Amino acid sequence: MGMSAGGGAKKGKRRRGIAEINVTPLVDVMLVLLVIFMITAPTMKEGFPVDIPQAEATQQVALEDAFQITVTSDGLVLKPGSQTTDLRYDKLSDLVTDLKKYQADLTAAKKQPTVVIVGDRKAYYERIIQVWNAVRTAGIQQVSLQVDPGKPDDAITSTGKSS
Repeated sequence: MGMSAGGGAKKGKRRRGIAEINVTPLVDVMLVLLVIFMITAPTMKEGFPVDIPQAEATQQVALEDAFQITVTSDGLVLKPGSQTTDLRYDKLSDLVTDLKKYQADLTAAKKQPTVVIVGDRKAYYERIIQVWNAVRTAGIQQVSLQVDPGKPDDAITSTGKSS
């Protein structure tokens, strides 16, 4: 019994190799990576918890004719200049109406309407954002949040660490 080394090829003719790249393993690896990224992508959207620092050095800006809205720790939205909770907005639509009147008055006087939201430290973030959205619904672009300017030493002792 004898074996031929040419694999049945005729004498004098050479067999040529295939000059194509096999892409099947590449496609398999890419599909596995795609599945891995699809599984891990939703966990990346959640973000990381952050410790928001206090405002240590704030710049005080004089805001003439600013519309000041106060949000209490109970979530009540008080009218500008109110000293008690009796003068409050029961509905945010009433706030939007007052803000539109305020904007029309300042636009007639050729001034930029500015709103300052003064939120209690214990007020819910959701309520502050609801008030912010009401201001934006009224068409006012200039919105600020009032903060209590603290000293750097106060921030370190109250949180136990520096920012």
